[in-house]
Amino acid sequence: MDFSGRKSAGLFRGMPTIRQCAFRLRDSPVGIGHRALIGGAEGFGHVLEKGIRWEVIWFDFDQGLIEILFACSNGYFSGTCQIYLSRDELSELANALNGFPSSARDSRKVELGTFDPKYADGGIRINLYCSDSRGHSIAEIQLRGDGCKALGEVESVALRIPIEPAGLDSFLAQVVAAGTEIGSTAFLPMAT
Repeated sequence: MDFSGRKSAGLFRGMPTIRQCAFRLRDSPVGIGHRALIGGAEGFGHVLEKGIRWEVIWFDFDQGLIEILFACSNGYFSGTCQIYLSRDELSELANALNGFPSSARDSRKVELGTFDPKYADGGIRINLYCSDSRGHSIAEIQLRGDGCKALGEVESVALRIPIEPAGLDSFLAQVVAAGTEIGSTAFLPMAT
């Protein structure tokens, strides 16, 4: 096919312009920019902003088990997983990350859920560290979904999210306050 001599507008006749597409995306439930549509406990429809989200989705009083929907996004990559925790693990999480960073060399690691494919549901690994001497903090997160055999395979994600230490303190307080109440959430926004 020879397109020489044709006006470029003729090739795209009937297609929306970039401006029209931008307006359609802006008005859509997903939007554009800093949010991504994710699937969660109730299916598609959750909008995930940049940062880390924690939601209590199930609790068994007799066994003391809590099911958490953990979601995170840095604007380029995002992921969710569901994990089971005991009430004691909530306290251990808060104690392990409380007061971060205490110095520019401070780093903390936590693992929740499981990374063993022999067991049900997923796992979360969080590595917190300072990226410089001024205390700018980074959360490196690895998620493993229930169907994942090893990190780097289907249903796994690894990403980095810059965070504010004060935001982490607030997030931990929200997690502790959420406790075992179904529907309770905590959110740690990504630092700008």
